[in-house]
Amino acid sequence: MVKMWTEITESAAGCRAAREAGKETMKALVSALRRKKVKSVVIAARGTSDHAAFYAKYLIETYVGVPVSLAAPSVFTVYDGKLSLKDCLVVGISQSGKAADANEVLSRARAQGAVTLAITNNADSPMAQTAEFHLHCSQGPEVSVAATKTFVSQVYLATWLTAEWSRDAELKKALRAIPGVLEKTYKLEEVIEQAARRYRFAGDGFVLGRGFAYPIALEFALKTQETCYVRSRGYSTSDFYHGPIAMISDNTPVFLFAVDERLYADAEQMAAKLKEKGADVFLFTNSAELLSKADDGVLVPGKTWAEALFAAVAAMQIFACKLSLAKGLNPDAPRGLSKVTITK
Repeated sequence: MVKMWTEITESAAGCRAAREAGKETMKALVSALRRKKVKSVVIAARGTSDHAAFYAKYLIETYVGVPVSLAAPSVFTVYDGKLSLKDCLVVGISQSGKAADANEVLSRARAQGAVTLAITNNADSPMAQTAEFHLHCSQGPEVSVAATKTFVSQVYLATWLTAEWSRDAELKKALRAIPGVLEKTYKLEEVIEQAARRYRFAGDGFVLGRGFAYPIALEFALKTQETCYVRSRGYSTSDFYHGPIAMISDNTPVFLFAVDERLYADAEQMAAKLKEKGADVFLFTNSAELLSKADDGVLVPGKTWAEALFAAVAAMQIFACKLSLAKGLNPDAPRGLSKVTITK
């Protein structure tokens, strides 16, 4: 049994467990944010966790209304910079909790009196010990090198934090539905496997998304890079018009995420432009009408953007796993990679 596939299917249960385990921590964290009147957020992360951080940036800025920046750890670890973080919420996101450079940002921030939060899958990790608050991904050991279920929990916990901080009823409702939507997506395994086989000879391609789906597009590009050795590049759909679209030629694979009705028209316009240039357009979407505009795709479950986004996360992880197998590769052990990467 491929571990990557098994771990993908464990993410729904992990989200439920993370919600249960983090109740008291979340209550205390949100209380601290309101008491301190935090007006900005800084998030430190690397790799897959950085994509979860990018998603959190979009979400918090939209629903809470405070600016969010992604940390540049080298400011501290290389240049010993004097950046002031004392009035911020500073978040470290790491599957292992051993990201030394991200942990240095947390350490400096806590010493300055900032509200600090670690989101990890290891309660005994340096990062979890450094931060004042820790939200556990609760996914159990993740053995496959490619992070899947831990990424889902990171995004889920970021959504939960945003829902509680902003007091948004719709987000809170979506959080209850998301684990069930993930389980529905696992049942699309055969459909996704068949779709992935179309691209078994692909050596490069592009992945596009906008808004909340942009970080998911970046993560899908990374997953196909590390498990399938495809030279994938992720872009914001809007940014793709500003130069990169010139690289499109006949049969260039382009994967497009469209899970929010506010951006359906934007996605349809891009799909039409890509097909005009000869691209092979694949859609991850919850809109059957929009899917009909593409060469192929996966119709994911989800009535709201949040539900559909999590379904798309599971679908793209399954796609990467099945594409890797179709190429005769081992998605659990990509060449030259290890499970824990520590940068300083």
